[in-house]
Amino acid sequence: MRSMLPYKTVCLLALTAGLGGCVVAGPSVEDTLLDPTITGSVKAPGKIADIDDDSDRRIVRNAVSAADIEKGKGRFSWSNPETGSSGVITAMNQQRDGDSICRSFETSRQRFDGIALYQGRACTVGAGEWALIEFAQR
Repeated sequence: MRSMLPYKTVCLLALTAGLGGCVVAGPSVEDTLLDPTITGSVKAPGKIADIDDDSDRRIVRNAVSAADIEKGKGRFSWSNPETGSSGVITAMNQQRDGDSICRSFETSRQRFDGIALYQGRACTVGAGEWALIEFAQR
């Protein structure tokens, strides 16, 4: 039995020496912990917000011009399926400005980034056409 011990020791040393040179190829630990993938939505500077604002302004203008002030209860809802925004128009007053009819109003706007209040004014600019003359966040 004594003669086998050196043989086993030599085999064990040869095996460990051979395995010590093995390298596993692949990503490092840092690469597996830090995922460079970026997800989510990012607004392009000045583009998406402007499109949403313009679209919401058109919807508000249309709601103000279509509101039947005489039969209305003073509150007129609007929603924009394109942007997901919605709101309620309140405090609407109608005045004559020369040949134009103008409507001053307040509205809320709820959307993904919060709720805001706006003051606005829409006036007729031609045969049945309305323009949003003022629309500013309060």
